Amino acid sequence: MEVSVSTVKGEGGHMELAKFEPMDTTVIPTEVYREGFIVIHNKGDSMEKLIMDGSKVVVDTTSTVIVSGSIYALRIPWEGCILRECYSEPHGLLLRPYNRNCPLTKLNWDEFDPDMVIGKVFCSVINVFR
Repeated sequence: MEVSVSTVKGEGGHMELAKFEPMDTTVIPTEVYREGFIVIHNKGDSMEKLIMDGSKVVVDTTSTVIVSGSIYALRIPWEGCILRECYSEPHGLLLRPYNRNCPLTKLNWDEFDPDMVIGKVFCSVINVFR
């Protein structure tokens, strides 16, 4: 189903620039796709301007060992599924949102369960035409 066609007037009349079609799926190029990738829909502004509200995030579920400074998808019992920059500290894990207007979360090591880590964020994609 065609959604929109942009045209420009040229010497011979109209010239078609682009066609946009709605997509219900996120396509990951086969050159980068690996077994264990999942796509989740980001809601909220805690990671803006890096990961925008409404964007799709590709998560590598085979990469669950926390590397300080990387972004992970996590299941936190009192917050649900979240995306955060993770930093390993002596007393626990610091979960930092990219948006500095959102609060930091500290997770003590005695509260941390490795099953909380869904995976490392591989990339995000946003539909700028919506």
